[in-house]
Amino acid sequence: MHRRTRADYRDITLVDTVPGIVAPGIMTALVIMVAAAVLGKTGAEAGTINALAAVFEPLAGPVGSLVFALGLSGAAFSSMIANATAGGTMFSDALGRGAKAGSPTARIVTGIILAFGLAITLSFQASPVGLIVIAQSLTVLIAPFLGVLIVIMANKTSIMGDLRNKWWQNLFAAIGLIAIVASSLRLITVLLK
Repeated sequence: MHRRTRADYRDITLVDTVPGIVAPGIMTALVIMVAAAVLGKTGAEAGTINALAAVFEPLAGPVGSLVFALGLSGAAFSSMIANATAGGTMFSDALGRGAKAGSPTARIVTGIILAFGLAITLSFQASPVGLIVIAQSLTVLIAPFLGVLIVIMANKTSIMGDLRNKWWQNLFAAIGLIAIVASSLRLITVLLK
């Protein structure tokens, strides 16, 4: 098992965690604002990829669709490769077969994850927007469980040592958990209507 040092946590937080939370948050907020402005004004629904791409045309003109396509492709490929590799590496590490992405077990599991994603994508060709909505819905439904696990791990002295959460960090964690549980409950009520 690879143990991290105090310096590792600081470096990871400053270089990876904070930008990894802030940058996607800003991008998501911008996409939501543009979509709300355009769709709210026209009253249209974005039921297809072409309709989604058209959302950016009032802002960027004829290149809006190209900007959307490039952004969607970049987001899809970066998420797909990074998440599959992370999943493969964690699974390999959990089995005790190597904690590196280059280990044989991690590569095999990563390949299986990518093949599964490809199979799902090819199966839903008729409604790619519906597939995106389903994937995001599953993310929102799973998030509370992951949030609880993160808070539990962050408070275990056996894992975190003297870096375990302080009371004020647990306060922010509780606020975050309440927000994601509320989002999940809202989604469930919308889906059940």
